Amino acid sequence: MKAIEFGENLKTLINFKTPELSDMFAARRALADSGYIGSDAGFANVYLLRKKYGTLIALQDGFLFRYYNGQGSRRGYAFPLGEGDLPQALAAIEADARETGRPLEFCLVDEPRAQILRDYFANTGMNRADEMNSLDGRGCARAVLHFENNRGDSDYIYSAESLAMLAGNTYRKKRNHISRFTRTYANFELREITDENIADALDVEKLWLKGDAADVGKASVNTNDNAGCAAGAASIEPSVEQPCDCAEAAWAERSEDEKSRMAEYCAIVEALENFDALSMKGAVLYVAGVPVGMTIASEIASGVWDIHFEKVIGEYAVNGGYAVINKLFAERLVGAGARLINREEDINIEGLRKAKLSYYPMILLNKIHAVIDSETSSSHPRDPHCHPREGGDPISRPDFNVMWSGPDVI
Repeated sequence: MKAIEFGENLKTLINFKTPELSDMFAARRALADSGYIGSDAGFANVYLLRKKYGTLIALQDGFLFRYYNGQGSRRGYAFPLGEGDLPQALAAIEADARETGRPLEFCLVDEPRAQILRDYFANTGMNRADEMNSLDGRGCARAVLHFENNRGDSDYIYSAESLAMLAGNTYRKKRNHISRFTRTYANFELREITDENIADALDVEKLWLKGDAADVGKASVNTNDNAGCAAGAASIEPSVEQPCDCAEAAWAERSEDEKSRMAEYCAIVEALENFDALSMKGAVLYVAGVPVGMTIASEIASGVWDIHFEKVIGEYAVNGGYAVINKLFAERLVGAGARLINREEDINIEGLRKAKLSYYPMILLNKIHAVIDSETSSSHPRDPHCHPREGGDPISRPDFNVMWSGPDVI
């Protein structure tokens, strides 16, 4: 990896801005060049959730840069994705953090890229110590990396063919759910979302939000895999008349649960309004001509599809509707060339985790939050804590001046 000199004056800072639809093709090209298949980097998610997380992006020097102004694991810089001078891209993030006063932290980083961060800050830490010692003989640059793994951020990625076939004893319970649905409802069909039925998809979401009084509080929040949870929806029903004005005066008075549901509703509305512009696919499940379920997806990378939203209402959910829409839509995606289906994270909801695991993911894509604390201390010019000894692997030695704390999950 190319070394970045400490104190190098980067002339180009990152020109962050709010994502726009016109950014889609450049963002997808950078993502394809990176080989990353996490749901967080799919352009539809970046665009649709930009208000919820205060997302900013920049497309420059062959990279997609992202910054999240959210909370917890949705706060900080994302790893730059693309094809170009990666050390220079990471140095640009460092420079941006210094210039703007933002904390130098990285969110939603998969394990291979977390290792790149380790190597990068190890190398730049050595360069900083050398430069500062050349100035006064006393400086010791020190970068402390704190890694935190939130299991609720991990993406569940499946073989598209497995979800479409549900073959073998592994999926026997899923086939039983589908059998129950087909016995209960003889007249059902899955129709592709088009201009003619796009309103039906939104009607399903509205009905899901209203829920069933008998099931209030049982369903999970912001999910696309409720099969193991229950029908119904929120214990506090958001308004669906004017739900997308997050600047409304009453917004601050709403519960976090209601804010989350409204943010998802807004994202669904916008997804349907920009369905073709975002190159989305979707379907509505009908029983006797009545819409009872819907699903919406987009392609993250060639052959890799992300299920953004999946809802089934009332008794149809209880009687196996989620298993039905999951399988039938997977069949459609396989027909469109899908190899993998990303069903996103479980956000630490036990029922949702159980449901996702019951489909036996091929990949559990863990994502890590990394906080980099840089500090300068005084020491003897040849203090071994500032100057690693000759030989050996500096990254693995305890006296190396890049340290890790917190759970070391790599």
